[in-house]
Amino acid sequence: MSDKKERTPVFYGSLVILQCLIWGIGNPITKISVETIPPFSCMGIRFTLAFALFMLAFGRQIIPQFKKEYLANCIVIGLFTAASFIFSTFALHLADATVVGFLLAFSVVFTPILSFFILRQTISRRFALIIFMVVVGLYFLCANGGKFTFGAGELLALLSALSGAGMLIYSSKHVTAIGPLALSAAQAAITAIVSFLFAVVFEDIKDLGQASPEGWASVVYLAVACTCIAYILQNIALRKVSATFVSLAFCTEPVFTAIASFFILGERLSLAGLAGAVLIAIGITLASVMPSSEE
Repeated sequence: MSDKKERTPVFYGSLVILQCLIWGIGNPITKISVETIPPFSCMGIRFTLAFALFMLAFGRQIIPQFKKEYLANCIVIGLFTAASFIFSTFALHLADATVVGFLLAFSVVFTPILSFFILRQTISRRFALIIFMVVVGLYFLCANGGKFTFGAGELLALLSALSGAGMLIYSSKHVTAIGPLALSAAQAAITAIVSFLFAVVFEDIKDLGQASPEGWASVVYLAVACTCIAYILQNIALRKVSATFVSLAFCTEPVFTAIASFFILGERLSLAGLAGAVLIAIGITLASVMPSSEE
């Protein structure tokens, strides 16, 4: 029973994979939305709409769970969530998208490292080999053998990955006490507030008048599917599986992104990318039956 959380139940693991599928489809849709809506305004509207939907659908369950003793933890998790989106947005403006995509996926490396320091979970040698396999797969999938140049964009991408790992660790630690619905709503609310603060500083509200119908439709999808549904799936899963497994499962997102981008944007996956996708799939399969920490 002691390793119940580490030996991933198939059902809860599949919730994370479904979340990655939703996010994978959301990435090319995000690209469509930010073509006509400024990125920080887009995030602010997205997360505000998501919070409103959370409260309309689950308000009676969520409100009693918002207790004073959980406020600090909700703020910390929400700030990690907001930081991951903000850093990645700036990174995509300053660096090549394929390089940023690879570096963002480094949460799979950062999560077990943070788990060691925060949750005192020792990483097993076999699971470390799986992480290495997935990182190699991500390199082929996202970088396609290209060389990296490390500048401000690359640094921000790593900070985004680190923020995402922090979000997973603290969510895993506190989601059982707070509740998945309340935590998801708190993440949406805090990210919306932070995004609008950045929008006020860096963007012109008048630009929203130029948004296309496709842009607004994309924001709705991002709010409902990529925020409400995806974070509910994630926080339910984190009650039963380790944050390290969730971060590793997130590495399937580039695979789904590549498939969705082929149909939505007409982008093609190279032979090296296909090899990377196979390595990631093998890594996820092994991770689903192997504990991530030493007993």
